[in-house]
Amino acid sequence: MDEKGKRFASEDEAVNESEFSEERDEAPAPAKHNKDKRLKEKNSKKLEKQLKKQQRREKHSHRETLTYEDMPLEEREDDDTVPVRRKNISGKKLTAVAVIVLLLFGIVFYAFNSDKLSFHNISNFFRYGLLNSRSEEQFPLDIKGMSVTPGNFTRVGQDICYTSDTKTQLLNNYGRSDFTTQHAFITPVLTVGEKGALVYNLGGTGYQLIDREGTVFSAEMQDDILTADYGDNGVYAIVTESSGYLSKLYVFSEENEQIFAYSFADYYVTAVSLNSSGSKAVVSGISALNGMEISSLYVLDFTKDTPLYFLELENNIIYDVEYLSDKYACAVGRNASYSLNTYNGEITTNEYEGRDLTAFDINTDTNTYTVSLSSSGDGRNCDIVSFSINGNQDKSFTVDEKIIDLSTYKGRVALLTDESVMLYSKSGNAYSEKALSSDPHSVVLYTTSDVYVLCTGYINALSL
Repeated sequence: MDEKGKRFASEDEAVNESEFSEERDEAPAPAKHNKDKRLKEKNSKKLEKQLKKQQRREKHSHRETLTYEDMPLEEREDDDTVPVRRKNISGKKLTAVAVIVLLLFGIVFYAFNSDKLSFHNISNFFRYGLLNSRSEEQFPLDIKGMSVTPGNFTRVGQDICYTSDTKTQLLNNYGRSDFTTQHAFITPVLTVGEKGALVYNLGGTGYQLIDREGTVFSAEMQDDILTADYGDNGVYAIVTESSGYLSKLYVFSEENEQIFAYSFADYYVTAVSLNSSGSKAVVSGISALNGMEISSLYVLDFTKDTPLYFLELENNIIYDVEYLSDKYACAVGRNASYSLNTYNGEITTNEYEGRDLTAFDINTDTNTYTVSLSSSGDGRNCDIVSFSINGNQDKSFTVDEKIIDLSTYKGRVALLTDESVMLYSKSGNAYSEKALSSDPHSVVLYTTSDVYVLCTGYINALSL
């Protein structure tokens, strides 16, 4: 047989053997045949079940989404293809809501406590309140052997500045000294501004300027000093006696150069206040006519030789004047208080109506002033009355206590009695009271709930 014939014969044998193998595969064993039969029955039931599910879906096809509740109870766990409507809030939404609530809480908390959360206070907390709590320089601060009058105890920002008979000191809210300067004045008087303090010798000629770093500039006036004021921009005014006149006002620049002077022929000057730019001043004076006290108010412009306005106030003594804004100034006297429009000279008078002035506070931060007026002979039963910038009565309330000093901060007022310090809102809501163990003289409210108290022998800081 040739090669071609052999090749065809081999191919025929291979075909026959392949057909024989297929015939062997098509004859399964009996066990395998039973298994396939059960599988077919199971698949048939499963297919029938799927067809029923499809029919139910078509029946509810008018709804946008088939929910878990639409399925029969016996099929809910078997069917993983039906979408489920979630009723619980996701973790992301809960986190977002929590963050928003915390932010709102933080905004409200900061609005009511921004005075306590300043960089200055936070820095002091870590430097002195937290890390240096055992320092000897902390409240209550011992000042035994020193004499501090209530008028020489005042706030500079949220720090306290006082002048004793020997020194001037600035303390932060933890009792640490920012600066201490000695003086030799017989009757020292303190006035402060944003840049520091001015201390002068009442009835003497000397004065000191002290900046926030403790640098001191000392000088002498030609005549005895009656009063002074230290402006926030560094300009300062000093009023002295004057030969040929009753008083003379001198105004100096931040560089201690004289920029203005004015002589008063008819009135002794009792108080002076500079406006924020150091370009004007309100001055109060006192004189007598036929045995009756007469006070006066001047509005001076440092670019003019004569006063812009001059007013006489009968039967009153002006204790203090202060610019509340560039337009309005207030004056607090023995029998009445006043609001003066320095742009047109109009004045609003608030009579005390027979009540005695026991204390007052002028707050340039809120452009208001507050007085304590007693309607009883022993100084008790005091009306606490606050006035707005234009002299209108703003809020008032009454306490059955003898008020010896008061201090205001934002919408709060601290009242000092012989035995305690009390915190109120200006509308009369009582917040707290703390007893004092020593003879108190003066109180300064420096946040909405914190005060400095000057007592015999010590200075303390209290939270109300």
